[in-house]
Parts: sequence; structure tokens; C-alpha cells
Amino acid sequence: MQDKFLMLLPLILPLLGAGFAWLWKEKVRNFFSIILPLISFSLLLYFWFNKTLPYTSSFFMVDYFTLIFSAVFTLLGAVSLFYASSYLSGEKHTNEFHSFTLLLIAGLVGASYSRNLLLLYIFWELVAVSTWRLIGFYRKKRIVRIADKTLLMTFLGSSFMLLGILWVYKSTGTLDLIRLRDIGSSVAYPSLILILLGVIAKSATFPMHTWLPDAHPVAPSPMSAVLSGIVAKLGLVVFVRLFYLTHTSFWESFFILALLSSLAAGAGAFLVNDMKRVIAYSTVSQLGFIFMGFALFTKIGWSAAIFYFVAHAIAKGGLFLGAGVVERATGTRDLDKLGGLRKGMPVTAFSMSLCAVSIMGFPPLAGFFPKLMIIKGIVDSGHPGLAMGAILSSMLTLLYLSRLMIKVFGGEVTSDNSKVKEGKAVMVGSVFFLGLLSLAIGLIAPYFLEYSYPFFAFLGGK
Repeated sequence: MQDKFLMLLPLILPLLGAGFAWLWKEKVRNFFSIILPLISFSLLLYFWFNKTLPYTSSFFMVDYFTLIFSAVFTLLGAVSLFYASSYLSGEKHTNEFHSFTLLLIAGLVGASYSRNLLLLYIFWELVAVSTWRLIGFYRKKRIVRIADKTLLMTFLGSSFMLLGILWVYKSTGTLDLIRLRDIGSSVAYPSLILILLGVIAKSATFPMHTWLPDAHPVAPSPMSAVLSGIVAKLGLVVFVRLFYLTHTSFWESFFILALLSSLAAGAGAFLVNDMKRVIAYSTVSQLGFIFMGFALFTKIGWSAAIFYFVAHAIAKGGLFLGAGVVERATGTRDLDKLGGLRKGMPVTAFSMSLCAVSIMGFPPLAGFFPKLMIIKGIVDSGHPGLAMGAILSSMLTLLYLSRLMIKVFGGEVTSDNSKVKEGKAVMVGSVFFLGLLSLAIGLIAPYFLEYSYPFFAFLGGK
């Protein structure tokens, strides 16, 4: 009984914090908003190193997949809340921000814990409502309209997803993911297509990606870090839990869609000058890359995709938090009005550079290894043409992120920004931490990949 309670604590703690955040005074609220997800993260690491897996109950299961995804959700959530304690200082409705962010973390952890598809769907919608409220945090008419667009687009996808879940139950008589793994061939193929529509919408995959680039410029920067770093990854939870049941021919079709999404968003990043919008298009592009790894359905593909999920979440969180530091210091996100900030903001420049270089795929940063593995996996699967498409996507990433960093930190400083200095220590420190973490994760890549293989074996991969 004690072990079961401990296993559920990473879900329970942020859920409790979401309720109490409305009641606590600012200092107490800030402390507990950070410490509760950190305790959850620490517990997840404890379960990992003690190898007390898998744990299953009637409604929940904890395996390597749960630990990897939930650990990223809780860690990045804690860093974003730490950043928000400074970024939102003096703002109205901060209790609401902290409460809904903790509720969002609880929903994400709950989804990765869920053994039952219907329960997973409930947590899925909990994340949707929390996301809607956090994007519309500043309450201006235009901002609320964009938040509503996000909710409606993702709700459209989740409506199809619910129909697919009901169809799965009709065709199999169960919504238990462990039982579905054993009777996968009995799952009706159209039901999986309906669920896939929900995954595509939540993961901002082409052609249902437009809500994400619109949401980021209006959301607070700590929410942007959570939104791209972990919320947009929620579709991966359903994808991993359910879609290994499908036939190989399905994966080839989805791979092409993921590649198109990656290329289209990469091209879109060149057409905008809003710093956060560029990073948002990058998220859409990199999610396509992650899906390409999963679509291979091989050990190397899945291990690389899981690894890149971790690497991208950390690095992209760092880029969005860094963008918030730059915006607060300069008063603008327009790339044409920035430049030369490396002189006044050297720590921010260094930290964001580590995050950007990781996503570009340079060694020894974390993003290098999974990108190389995915491309190698595509070649090994006998699709050199598709591998060229993946390489082109990587080249686009290199170009648009280089453009971003040069526009912000390179060149000569403009007269408007000649006196710009580093932001608040809490904000800059958060970006610095995520930059160093991107480097550290790259250095422990072999160890990480070794521990991802048991997870793949759990799914029955090749």
C-alpha cells in the first residue's frame, strides 16, 4: 500500500498544489509551486534508479515511458514556475497562473500514468482547459480570441479522439492499454485514424499546426516554455501508448505526414520576424522530427525519438525563457529591432546558444545524437529519399535558428538597446540551467539510450 501511494505521489502533489495555490500568500505560493513538482521529479528519479518497475493498478501504470515523460513534465514545469516567480512579479492574477500551471503538470503526469484510454482522455482535456486559461492570461480581447482558437482547434481533434476511443471499446470490449497491447490486431483501423486526429491537433502537426505559432506571442514566456516544451508533446503519450498496435503500412503514411510537417514549419520559420513565433514554428518542425523516429518502429528509431523528446523539451524551454529575458530587457520581440545583445547580455546569449545548438544537432549537445540516429534509422529502413528529406529539415533548423541568434545577439547593438543589461537573476539563471542541462544530457547520451531499450522491449518492438 505504501509503495502504491509513493508511485502516485508525482501525480497527487501538483494536483494538491493547484488547489492550495489560490489560498497561499505570494512567497508561500511561489515556494510550494516550485517545490511540489521538484519533489515529484525526485520521486520519479528514485523509482528509476531503484528499478521498481513496472507498477500497475486498475487505472494506472508506471513503466520506463511514464518515468521519462513525467520527469520532463515535472522538471520543466518547476523551472518555468521558478522563472515565473520573477517574470510575473507585480502582475495581477498570479495565483491563477500558478494554480493552472500546477494543474497542467498534474494533467500531463496523469496522462502518462494512465492505463485506461478513457482516463487518459480525461487528463487530456484537463490539459486543454489549463492551456486555454494560461494562454489567455493577460485577458486582452485579441489574446482571449487566440486562446479560444487554441481550445477550439484542439477540442475538434479531441472530439474525433473520443469517437475513436468509443470505437476501440466497441471493437475490443476494453479500454485497458495493457490488454489492448495483447489483442492489438482486433483494434478497428478507422478508430485509430480518429484518435490520430486528436494527436495531430494537440501536437501541432501539419495541417493543424496554426494554433501554436499564434499562441506563443501572446502567452507569458514561462507558459511558452511549458507549451512548447511539454504540452505540445502530449500527443506523443497517446501515440506511444496506442499506435504501436497498427500495421507497418500505416507507419509509412504517417512518416510522410511528419516529414511534411517538419519541412513546412521549418520553411515558415524564415517568414516571420517575431522572436517567439520563430521558436514556435521550430517546435512544430521538431515535433515532426520526433514523430519520424516513432514512425520507423525500430529500436533505434524509438530510442532516438524518446531521447529527442527530452533534448527538445529542455532546449526549447530554454529558448522561450531566454526570449522572455530579451523581451523584458528590450521591450520588443521584433528581430529587425534587435542585435548586438551579446555585449550587454552575455549569460543569456551563451545559455540560449547552448539550447539553439542542441536543437540544431551539433555534438556534444543533446540534440545531436537522436537526430543522427533517426536519419541512420531511416537509411537502414531502406528509404534514402526520405532520409534526404530529414537532412533537409535539419539544415532548415540550422539556418533559421542561426538567423534568430545572429539577429538577436550578433552584429552591432542598436541605439535603442545600447544600455541593455542582463535580466533578473532568477530569469537568467533558469535559462542558464536549461542550457547547461542540454549539454549534460548530451554527455550522458549512451547511459540514457541503454535505459531506453527496456522500455522499447516493453512495447514489443523489433
